[in-house]
Order: sequence, then structure tokens, then C-alpha cells
Amino acid sequence: MNIRRGEVHEVVSFYSFLQQPVDVVRVCTGPVCDCMRQATGRENHSHTVTENHSRSQGVLEVACVGHCDLAPVRMDGDEIVGGVTHRTNGSLLEPDDPRDPPELPSDEVLRLLEEAGLTGMGGAGFPTFRKWDAVRREPGPRAVIVNADEGEPGTIKDRYVMELRPHLLLEGLIAAMRFCEVDEAYIYLREEYATSRARLRDAIAERGLNVHVVVGAGSYVCGEESAMLESMEGRRGMPRLRPPFPAQRGYLGRPTLINNVETLAHVARILRGEWSPGRLWSVSGTVKEPGCYEAPLDVSIRGLVEGYAGGFDGEVGAVVPGGAASGILPPAALDAPLTRDGLSEWGSGPGSAAVQVFPSSYPVLRLLAETMRFFAEESCQKCTPCRIGNRALHHVVEELEHGRAAMSREKVDEWLEAMAQTSICGLGQASPIPVRNVFSHWPQLMEALG
Repeated sequence: MNIRRGEVHEVVSFYSFLQQPVDVVRVCTGPVCDCMRQATGRENHSHTVTENHSRSQGVLEVACVGHCDLAPVRMDGDEIVGGVTHRTNGSLLEPDDPRDPPELPSDEVLRLLEEAGLTGMGGAGFPTFRKWDAVRREPGPRAVIVNADEGEPGTIKDRYVMELRPHLLLEGLIAAMRFCEVDEAYIYLREEYATSRARLRDAIAERGLNVHVVVGAGSYVCGEESAMLESMEGRRGMPRLRPPFPAQRGYLGRPTLINNVETLAHVARILRGEWSPGRLWSVSGTVKEPGCYEAPLDVSIRGLVEGYAGGFDGEVGAVVPGGAASGILPPAALDAPLTRDGLSEWGSGPGSAAVQVFPSSYPVLRLLAETMRFFAEESCQKCTPCRIGNRALHHVVEELEHGRAAMSREKVDEWLEAMAQTSICGLGQASPIPVRNVFSHWPQLMEALG
């Protein structure tokens, strides 16, 4: 095959799960699992074993396994210990019968998507019709890919769609394939989603589609679409410099349409004429019924938790409105609409719609430290601001937990600005947001920095 050993090692060393046995025990250390593990008194998780694993094998600590509604989470190989359950409502509870999208001219599809105001549901919020139109304007052959690599802590909505409505996702995918004039498509799926993988493959086989499920290997940054393309082409999952954008030159050099799972589920309902504005919200942490709920776009955290997730389970100390990169907010923000405008005054945004609620007993600095640990571990290391900055900020916050200042406030502000302005992708650009939120909303916790 004319592949150097060094090239193989370069790829294998990048993906954490390529270096582990398939039956390894994995324990999630994400913020929600860390909080819930404290609440249940199971902090010594690094020594947890099962009947099928000797103590000498131990466990692998991982940053997030995408089952935050079941926190604290442990996996034995592909199996979620305790099983996968769902709490949800709305369209996710409807029968998942295989249906084909209506045969519509491309201009009509674009018109319907534009009138619906649908934006990407992965976090960037780019208008869907513009992305589709950009790909259409490029000459074929084209490619179509579903981004199912949701890795943002607290985000579980795409998993719910794939496990409960795989045919609805495929209906939207078929519409995208027709629009781009392709007869083959790909779903890039995160490795920890074994249940989703099985249900997708069954649904694909039932329809007889030429759709390939490409399984990732444990890299959060591969949720960034250009890093995903690098991974699919057999390289380290590192973001590409843009332009060219994937719509111009994507998978194997072809113009490529990449959409999030939830986005395509909405596309299917829009083309059916059954859609009303709304989205899926992942809700986890100290709420009575954590799960994934369909709710209005402008719902507040209080409205979402009390109206859909059974209410708060104790006094609220902090909330994350849209995934780790969206920020950390105080209880005073509970009534703010979960929109870009509604959260902008709080220095935050709706992100991937992953609402996480933390109790007053869970220290804010610990929440920030675990958040920055996640970013430090998941940085692809390609650009210096992200590679060094996230590790430095994690160290700064850990020192603050002990009342020590690892650097001055002025220096921290310099690092935050450099990361936000010069990092290549959204990981390094957005990871300063939680730190800045704590500066703004809990200034007393940062006094040691001067």
C-alpha cells in the first residue's frame, strides 16, 4: 500500500480509542458526570471495575461519552452500564415509519427551507438554505455527509434522533442526496454511540440505501466539519484552513454538503409541510427528568426545565445554556430566552442547545476547571493558541481552587483574546467564553488574580 510506518503511527496516536481494547471500561469525567458522581458519593471512579474486568485492567477516563441524561455514566466496551433510556416528547415519540420525501424542484426546496428560517442545529447556526444553495452552485460530482459526531458535553439530541427516529433522519438525507444529485452518502458517527449505530444500520438496510456509516475514534474536534473531512480521508482530525470551504472543496475534493443530524430531521418535516418553528433541547444535570425535549426556539431555561424536564432538583448554583463552549451563567439568567439575542447580554449563546443545570453545592470553580480540562484534552494541538492556551487556563483555574494565582489577570486577559482571535477553529475561539463568564458573574472567585 506504500504507507510509511510513521504515517500509520501519526494517525493512530491521534485517536484515543484506536489505542484501547474494544472492551475497555470507560468512565465519563465530563462536568455533568463529575457533578452527579459527587452527588452520589462515587468520586473514586478510577478504581471502579466490573465482574468482567480485573482490577489490574482498571478503567479509561474519557472527557464525554454523550449520554449526559444518564449521568454518571460508565461504559463496558460498547455497553452503557444500566442501559440506554429516553425521556422526550413531540416528534421524537411519533411512529418512525420509512417515508420518502416529496419530489420537488431544487428551487422549491430552497424556497421552503428559506421560508422556514431553518439554521444549522450543530451550533454555528448558519442558514440551511444558503449552505444547500452554495453546494448546488458548484459543479459535480458532489458529496453529502451527515455530521453525527456530537461531542459537546451535555449534547444528546442527535443521539435521540438516531435512536428514536432514524427513518426521519434518512428521509431528510434522501432529500439532500436528490438535491445534490448523488446516489451515495455518508454518516460520520461518534464511536460511543453503539445503539445509534445499530439502529441506523438497520434503517439503512431496510431502505436499501447506499449510505455508509463512518465511525469515529474518540476526537471531539472531528465534529468541526473540515476536521471531520480530514478524518474521513484517513488523516488526523485537524481543521483545515478556509477558504476553500467544504461547499467548494470538501470530501475527496468534491463540493460537499454537510448537515447536522437534527437539521436533516427538520428538513424532512419541512418538506412534508408538518414543521413548526422549534428545536430539540438536551437537558441534563440536577433536574428531575433529564432528557431531550422539543420546545420553542425562545424558551428560557426555567421554562424548559419546569415545563418539560420535571423541574429543578434542588437549589441552582450555575447553568450552562448551550454546551460547554456556550458559557457558564448564574441563576439570574434562568429567565433569559435561549436565543442569540436573549443570551448576548449575558456574554453567551444557545450553542448546541445543551442545557446543563448545576446545584449550589457544586463549586463554580470546579465546574470551570472541568470545562477547561475538557477543552485542553480535546484540542487537536494544531494551532498554538488553542494547544497552549487551554492547558494554561485549566492550570490557572485549578490553582484558583486553592486560592493561588498562576498568572495575573492582565496576562489571562491577553491569553483569552489571543485564543479567541487567532485559533483556527471554534474550539479555541469559543473556549475563552466560560472563563470570561466567570470573570463577569462571579468576580469574587477570581480576586486572587489581581
